[in-house]
Amino acid sequence: MNTDSIEKDGKNGKKLNVRPAVLILLAIAILAPAGLAPRFNVVHADTFPCNSSNTVLLIQDSPPRFAASNHNSNGADVNELKAQNIPFCMISSSQIGSTKLAQFLEIVIASTQNQAFYNNLFPAGSIDPNISGWVRHGGVLSANLADCAGGSWSLTACSSDSSFSYTFVGGVKHAVAFSEDNNINTPSHPIITGQFGGTHGGQIVDNSCLQDLDCWQHSSHGYLTNLPAGTTIILNESNGPVFIEYRYGDGLVIATTTSIEWRYDYFQLNFQNLKLLANEIGYQHFKGQCQENDGDGEFEGNHGHGHFHHDLDRCEDGTDPQVSSPDRGDGKAFQSTWIQSAQLDRITRTVTIIGLGTSGLLPVSFTYIAVEPGLTTPGWVSFAFSDGFTNAGPVTSGSILLHGW
Repeated sequence: MNTDSIEKDGKNGKKLNVRPAVLILLAIAILAPAGLAPRFNVVHADTFPCNSSNTVLLIQDSPPRFAASNHNSNGADVNELKAQNIPFCMISSSQIGSTKLAQFLEIVIASTQNQAFYNNLFPAGSIDPNISGWVRHGGVLSANLADCAGGSWSLTACSSDSSFSYTFVGGVKHAVAFSEDNNINTPSHPIITGQFGGTHGGQIVDNSCLQDLDCWQHSSHGYLTNLPAGTTIILNESNGPVFIEYRYGDGLVIATTTSIEWRYDYFQLNFQNLKLLANEIGYQHFKGQCQENDGDGEFEGNHGHGHFHHDLDRCEDGTDPQVSSPDRGDGKAFQSTWIQSAQLDRITRTVTIIGLGTSGLLPVSFTYIAVEPGLTTPGWVSFAFSDGFTNAGPVTSGSILLHGW
């Protein structure tokens, strides 16, 4: 093996030859290609069972590569989801078809899985329609798609020809090409700036081996092709994109072929790099939690013509969550004082808000339901108050928006 490598000079961007002695540590790691590093345990999905409180789903059969001794034994994705206190649960690939995805705002797909995983994820060579449909209805998907470490999402194993690739969400495909040199294409993207990466996140730089991007044996396992219009390329290598973001229907896909979990769980603790995975998970969580959720206008209720207003996207506009009405339909105004719960069904585009407030200077509890209008159907609003007044009917003016950014 050629022990020469490439290092980037942080001052002027020139690439320098790194002396073989500098790479002695790397040589230990390359007894076998990192892309083929063995997996030491299989994760059981019941380790992190799903219930109605979970908003994030991890799909994983085995820990990507192997878990480092100082991290969670279930792998890098589990470790970082727990580090960011994200309420997640986990299923195996065989459970995709039997799991109701509508409750989840976000899904994370682990990389470098076995062949059974990719067979289940891509039945008949295309991404499971349950997943693509979930994204189309507003879900945020983080897909770590580096393969060729026991399995491949290609018709022929680990093919460098993208025509053999299985088809991912929105028609995206890939070609296998192992690269050590990844480059920043969109420096302002939050996955690069680390804006949402939390304790483990931070600014991604591209200036030397075993820092953020290069010389990870391998830094990326392939490049992505057949990109949808409007795709943002976050990272690339000489052949093409290796980290992208794109819209699909009302949802969002963040996909990468980088060795994002391998560097997180790198076998030498002092070289472990947590930033890229932390930034990815933090960013997708922000996007999943912070979509439009507003309504304001008038409706023709079964108990009077009423006004409605709700605002649940504080992360978008800085406004505290609230529900109000200058006229419920009976001439009385209403203003919420406390939001107890807010449930969003992305399939039916319905938000249900329960809480306390005041109406006519008297305290009341309330349930408010708003349905976003469809292509051929109007929006719909319902109020129910503990003082006995109810009012429900179609929206006649204004808007209800429960998805998007």
